[in-house]
Amino acid sequence: MKANVIIQNGNAADVFRVIDLEIPTPQPDEVLVQVHYTSINPLDCRIRSMPNSRRSFPITLGYDVYGTIVDTGSAVQDLQTGDAIIASPDPFFAGANAEYVVVKAIRCLKVEQLDPRIGAAIPLVGITAYEALHDKLKILPGDTILIHAGAGGVGHIAIQLAKHIGCNVITTASRPESIEFCKNILKADHVINYQTEDVKERILTITDGKGLAYILDTVGGDTFTQSLDCLRSDGHICTILPVSFDAATGYTNLLKNINISYEFMNVSGTSGRHRTILHKLVEMIDSKQLVPHISAVYAFDAIDQAHLQMEGKHTMGKIVVKVQS
Repeated sequence: MKANVIIQNGNAADVFRVIDLEIPTPQPDEVLVQVHYTSINPLDCRIRSMPNSRRSFPITLGYDVYGTIVDTGSAVQDLQTGDAIIASPDPFFAGANAEYVVVKAIRCLKVEQLDPRIGAAIPLVGITAYEALHDKLKILPGDTILIHAGAGGVGHIAIQLAKHIGCNVITTASRPESIEFCKNILKADHVINYQTEDVKERILTITDGKGLAYILDTVGGDTFTQSLDCLRSDGHICTILPVSFDAATGYTNLLKNINISYEFMNVSGTSGRHRTILHKLVEMIDSKQLVPHISAVYAFDAIDQAHLQMEGKHTMGKIVVKVQS
């Protein structure tokens, strides 16, 4: 089979190669999927650019898949050859930037009449957003939440999920088209231009000086640490990035009784949670209550260009890759 792999860590323009690999054989609890579409996530870019001793080259990225099952492991009973599925493959194993990928059956949802591009766009960001909001932050109707980078992959799904249950949503953006997208398409209640406005001051104004009870951080770094100042006492921030802070910040967090949680959706991949969430998301998509946004579709041999677009920070929603028809 053809696979578009990285042969080393480094810049996207330098490390991708299309090579021939053996078609994998599914283990008893796995299915073999012919990949039609996959997508690009920031996780792909981090794995590509950052050395990790747990991985050996070549590495096949691609942690979303829409495809057709062509073989099943001996223990798989609820899926069969010919089923169209969506899933987020385990990022510690070979991904879907290839003509075929094996996926644990429990991570897969059988779908019908779903746009393949949408099917490839939704799993990783959808599960991440859903778990962060409902399993970690446990938001409820009427709550006010700050969702960073609202035009991004996770952000634009999280805004729609939060609005769906009746939350008041604040988000951040900077480019005019991203601000318009968040306001007019996603219907965020407040959009803060983090380049030209003081985020903390805007938050205090919006919350009448009280600060926030809930924040979803999809950016990390300084954005995470600065967000801590926007939380009220007993506030809760959930981040999808590895973050750190100094002892002084930690002491302030203690005095304010701040709750910090992490969302790494791969952890729930063996519990059946993925399938449950994906089923809910597809139902929302079918009823037009959730509209994933696709900004670009790239050819299989242009995955390097898709990475360059994502790293240019000019992407709204998701970037999808067509692997094969």
